[in-house]
Amino acid sequence: MFWRKKQGFDDAKKDEFVEAISLMLETQMVVVPGRSIEDAQGQINRKAIGYIYGYVDAALTSIGQDMSDMSLSVPIMYQILRHLFPGHEEIYTRFPMDNIGQDDELTLGVMKGGQQYVDFTKPGAEGAPMGLAGIMLEALEAEDSE
Repeated sequence: MFWRKKQGFDDAKKDEFVEAISLMLETQMVVVPGRSIEDAQGQINRKAIGYIYGYVDAALTSIGQDMSDMSLSVPIMYQILRHLFPGHEEIYTRFPMDNIGQDDELTLGVMKGGQQYVDFTKPGAEGAPMGLAGIMLEALEAEDSE
């Protein structure tokens, strides 16, 4: 399985990783109408994109890879975001890279996503993580109440 530490991280393993993490995140979004992380004005949900970043970071760390290795993390994020939000992958990949450490909402999302991945992969963990769905639904409710 991809989540065990491996000696190398070749293209086949990267593809397997991208597919698995994309599926985990897609599963969370099944309950979200429209599945967009932008509001009606086109503003990116900073907490949601942070959650995805944190989730991917924790998943990479769990297999001995480092999110700070831009030659690895940027293509991985790009491919995962391409799966989740086709046509928006470039801007969604760039957003956390440009704003990490400068945006509190993004940072909250990063922490939540990372923690949920870690909790989900612990032996005996019950239930799938649904933090991304919660963040996206919360944003939709806030938008509807305006």
